[in-house]
Amino acid sequence: MQAMQHRILVVDDDGPQRRSLCLGLELLGFSPVEASSSGNAVDILDTVPVTLALVDVGLSYDSSVQLVRRLRFRYPRLPVILTSGGCAGVSERERATMANVVAFVPKPYNLDELANFLQRKLEQAVAG
Repeated sequence: MQAMQHRILVVDDDGPQRRSLCLGLELLGFSPVEASSSGNAVDILDTVPVTLALVDVGLSYDSSVQLVRRLRFRYPRLPVILTSGGCAGVSERERATMANVVAFVPKPYNLDELANFLQRKLEQAVAG
């Protein structure tokens, strides 16, 4: 399974961080789609099919939690991975809400490791 077959939604309100990650993913053969907010992400998902979503917790916990809830309701089979500089401060309630998230990926990214991780998660989603 080649990476280019996979369109990945990257949701991060930090423009330079989002563009840098998308450029890296593109160089690795993925097809990234950028979203700057949770509302923008849902609008994109309504029109563009994606195979995985990378959501930055830094959108604010409320915004990222609400986005995860919306994605779980509207797109229950979409793998969702949260990215963060760390998970410290995530409450038990928020962890329960995010229980259906595939994983947390720490920043800063090592692109090769991230690409391998994403490929494994995508293969698991297709097989499962």
